[in-house]
Amino acid sequence: MIILNRYRIADIKRFKRFMFIITLLVSILVFASMATLKAYSKDIPQFDYIKVEKGDTLWSIASYYAGHKEIREVIYEITKTNKIHNSLIYPGDVIKIPLD
Repeated sequence: MIILNRYRIADIKRFKRFMFIITLLVSILVFASMATLKAYSKDIPQFDYIKVEKGDTLWSIASYYAGHKEIREVIYEITKTNKIHNSLIYPGDVIKIPLD
């Protein structure tokens, strides 16, 4: 067998085995890289940290950060993220606000 009118293959079985192994290795590399890309493409949650001032409430903070979302949902996310059980916040507290 002659490839590209330049190389002569002496052992066809050995050449087929070589091509099979190369194809197998390339396919393993492609699938491994695809799996790695999926693993590292997960969304990393981002937060904004604010210091509570006098007169701030969860409602006022949530309404500032709500945007197009329902304010009650934002309040729920804030209380869940900061483990606030009774919705009381005090001046000087640092609150972590989840961002979308």
